[in-house]
Amino acid sequence: MILVVGEALIDLIGDKEQTENYTSVVGGANANVALALARRGAPQKFLGRISFDGFGSQIKHRLESNGVDLSWSINASEQTTLAVATIDASGVANYSFYVNGTADWGWTKEELPSVQKLLAEGVQAVQFGCLAMAVGPGNLVLEAWLKELSATSNFTLSHDLNIRSALGFEREVELQRVMRVNAFSNLIKASDADIEWLYDLSPGSDLDAIALEWAGEDKLVVVTRGGDGADLYYAGQKHTVSAPKINLVDTVGAGDTFMANFLTELLNVDGLGSDAATRFGRLSEKNLVAALDVAAKAAALVCERQGCEPPTEREVRAALSR
Repeated sequence: MILVVGEALIDLIGDKEQTENYTSVVGGANANVALALARRGAPQKFLGRISFDGFGSQIKHRLESNGVDLSWSINASEQTTLAVATIDASGVANYSFYVNGTADWGWTKEELPSVQKLLAEGVQAVQFGCLAMAVGPGNLVLEAWLKELSATSNFTLSHDLNIRSALGFEREVELQRVMRVNAFSNLIKASDADIEWLYDLSPGSDLDAIALEWAGEDKLVVVTRGGDGADLYYAGQKHTVSAPKINLVDTVGAGDTFMANFLTELLNVDGLGSDAATRFGRLSEKNLVAALDVAAKAAALVCERQGCEPPTEREVRAALSR
């Protein structure tokens, strides 16, 4: 089972044709990953701090009606976080955020499950990242908890950077934070734009050296490149898959859908669980490339839809058959 930890917020999605119109939809990178896992039929739980307010009710309904297990989520007294997504003419989403004092960042140590509880529930992997690991004060609470989990080697820890530079983070501080979290993570995913921003590189820069350094000898590192596909780095090797040609609507939830489907494929070949390095070492090149390809195709499907509407198992298999 995969435990997803992090934010569940409301996206106010702009209409690229009528730019003054916005629609409220459930978002948040980690909530989207949990949704995409549920759509694929993967065993999952979502651990988030979900507000008592009307937007919080909308979040709960959206996730539960799609099969997301919220039994470990926290009923938070703070208000819901808002993210405003403005869609440009090419369908790409640009974000601004309303985060001060909202529910997603108030984590306490007591709200997080113990190692014993995780093992009793059959948790094999913990997925985290994006704003939950970047916004205080709760990010440091999550970071300390995850570091404790890492020390046990009982779980595969999966970090999706999902950098939101629109929040005004300092580049050097963010790089230091990311490197701390990467150090105890077994699986690391970033977009090319994430790495370019962190290292202050020009778009289209060669990222191989950075990704290989992150991977070291025993970590899996995935770099997504939008319409140019995705790369996987492991044990000094690079593997690449192309992205399908699509009719782009928008990119909302594409990276989250990629992450969920990549994890699902690894779970299906016993690639997640205790002693992650050993598990990764048992996977064949065929296993790794197949997981990467499925994830890329699932992400392409969500890009042909408005908002984050991840594909089901049947839809993913149909895309693969094509």
